[in-house]
Amino acid sequence: MPKGTKKMLNYLLVILYVLAGSLGMVLIKKGGGNSGIVLGGAKINISMSMMFIVGMLLYLCSFLLWIYILQVFSLTYISPVSYGLVFIATAIFSHFILNDTISKEQIVGAILIVSGIIFASKK
Repeated sequence: MPKGTKKMLNYLLVILYVLAGSLGMVLIKKGGGNSGIVLGGAKINISMSMMFIVGMLLYLCSFLLWIYILQVFSLTYISPVSYGLVFIATAIFSHFILNDTISKEQIVGAILIVSGIIFASKK
């Protein structure tokens, strides 16, 4: 595989990590209200909504992607970049799925994050 193609594939995996992790967290939050663990005597009842299960699977996928991503990128580069992108994606998914409001401060923060990513990506 050509070096440029492999590099592009690695960045695509970072995008998948960001989307899976942030959407997974939002779905766990939304589906968590209908899920629970009840301890009663010698029994344990566990109920999970489908949304909660899908969120858990997405989050697990993001964790597995993260393990790979850590092997192919410099940690000092990819950690702040990916965490910043997860912050932005989580805010967007939360707005549309959970009806969370996005504050002006969060918008300014997102702009600063994107600016920092662009700045950190320059060589």
